[in-house]
Amino acid sequence: MSQQANELFENFNELTPSEFFRKNKQMLGFSGKIRSLTIVFHELITNSFDAAEEAGILPEIKIDLKRLGKDHYVLTHTDNGPGIPEDFVMKVYCQMFAGSKFRNIQSRGQQGLGCSGCVLLSQMTTGEATHVISSYMDHGELKGVKMKFKMHVKNNVGDLISKEYFQPETTGVCIKLYFKEVSYTLAEQGAFEYIRRTMIANPHAKITFRDPSGHQYIFKRAAEIVPVLPKEVLPHPKGVTADDIITMAKTTDKRNFKSMLTSSLARMSSKKINELAEITGLDMKKRPKNMKWEEAEAIVEAFDKMKFMAPPTDGLIPIGEEQIEKGMKLILKPEFITTITRKPITYKGGVAFIVEAGIAYGGDAGRIVNEQRKSEILRFANRVPLTFDQGSCAITEALKSIDWRRYGLRDFDNTPITLFVNIVSTQIPYLSTGKQSIAPEPEIVHEVRQATMKIARKLQKYLRSKRAEKEKAMRSKIFEDYVPVIIEEAANLAETEVPDYKPVLAKVTRRALAELLGEKIEDDEEEEDYIDYFLEELDEFGHEVDSEHSARSNRIYETDLDEAFKDDEAPKKKSKKGKKSKEQEVEDALEEEEKLEQEMSGSSKKSQQTTLFDE
Repeated sequence: MSQQANELFENFNELTPSEFFRKNKQMLGFSGKIRSLTIVFHELITNSFDAAEEAGILPEIKIDLKRLGKDHYVLTHTDNGPGIPEDFVMKVYCQMFAGSKFRNIQSRGQQGLGCSGCVLLSQMTTGEATHVISSYMDHGELKGVKMKFKMHVKNNVGDLISKEYFQPETTGVCIKLYFKEVSYTLAEQGAFEYIRRTMIANPHAKITFRDPSGHQYIFKRAAEIVPVLPKEVLPHPKGVTADDIITMAKTTDKRNFKSMLTSSLARMSSKKINELAEITGLDMKKRPKNMKWEEAEAIVEAFDKMKFMAPPTDGLIPIGEEQIEKGMKLILKPEFITTITRKPITYKGGVAFIVEAGIAYGGDAGRIVNEQRKSEILRFANRVPLTFDQGSCAITEALKSIDWRRYGLRDFDNTPITLFVNIVSTQIPYLSTGKQSIAPEPEIVHEVRQATMKIARKLQKYLRSKRAEKEKAMRSKIFEDYVPVIIEEAANLAETEVPDYKPVLAKVTRRALAELLGEKIEDDEEEEDYIDYFLEELDEFGHEVDSEHSARSNRIYETDLDEAFKDDEAPKKKSKKGKKSKEQEVEDALEEEEKLEQEMSGSSKKSQQTTLFDE
């Protein structure tokens, strides 16, 4: 081997996770000044939420962001969670790939990089130590510790600088971090917007935020219920690989293939084990430690040929339609809102997921661009806002593929509308360690489309009714503007006083509006009121008369119709029971009243004009 080749391996080194991410911080999402600060908010808030909910506590967070100089800030984050025991404080904040979330369970964070990544960024940009105050319960005793430390990047551990004990009043954690090369803004991808979106998907939380200008924002709690904790679920046979099976075999404490598979996989019964043995020809009593790669491959290939029940979904806890609606109403105050939570399905054959969606229209829905409200897409994964990398996300792909004109939105981009989509799963298929976009799995894209189109139909109904209301108002205005003019002109032609037409106009307008909306009209009552009004108010010359000199001495009611006109007309049609129907009685009354008026008015021009007006 040449000397050059020997020198090549003299510089061979190993990198710890901390060293790797120090050189590749963009893989943690720390790229750009605005994005870096937003990711810090994201990591700290999600960890506080998870800790509080696991302890059965309604989350309450206080965030104070102070500006020390240009792109230089100090962030103080305080929560009311169960706290962190002293022995685990530096492991949580200084050790990469360490945490309690490495299970097949629905969780906001799954990589053990969040908090330690924030400490790493702080130390990389300012060189300052991290300050943590933790209050926790230890065997029924409330304890408190104040710690100051730095991350030892080379060894992926923490270096303690100082420690102090104190007696707290309640549990919780407060962390203080210094940052440079970050920026706070109210833009769509800024830290403030992240909090706003977080509150929509987490209406059970309360966040108080003081920004660098000193303004304090209080995002109040809209629900008083702590979400039900998800359960850990076993992997489904359709979702495992040969490597997964080998890993199970090397780490299990079971004595044979049968017990290992039934205890490590969901939907694996003794009957399925027998079927698997027939297909593969493997001895299910063989020790797992002796499993070969070829045997693991044979098992996975057999799983593809077998039929299994769908994976259990009791481990998936969606936000729920009612809670999503509360969150959207609290933040967006829309004029219309509708939500949906779909039934669980799977992607890749064995990973269960749930899609939740909501639409808010009007109010504060949408985003403001150049003083105009435009459409807005809010993407979430296990209640966590996905603020960046929108273009490559499965949710965006699904929503953009919908023809919104079918639902009454001719210009979707310029409509004041907010679309909410949340993916719930134990294994969210993120595209990168930054966890800001979801892989476009065909099943996920299809389910997002179906959920959104279903609620879009409800929005379409609302928009139609809103347009009908506008048309109704326009039609009413036409009646109100032109009918008085026609009546006044008719009165002038008849050389008589203008009658009080307002009650009639109100009835005619109401009838027109009811017809426009397709509502049922009580024709009989309308007709009867119409007759009574004119016969009581006008004489043959169109003048008002009192009740004593009226053409009808008394108001005609349905029961009086036969008696009033029995001498002037032949018997009318009878109903099936032998009595006049209500419609026939009204019609008879109209005809008789017309004859009566004609007799009283003679053939004068004024009388003719009045009769025409009555009709």
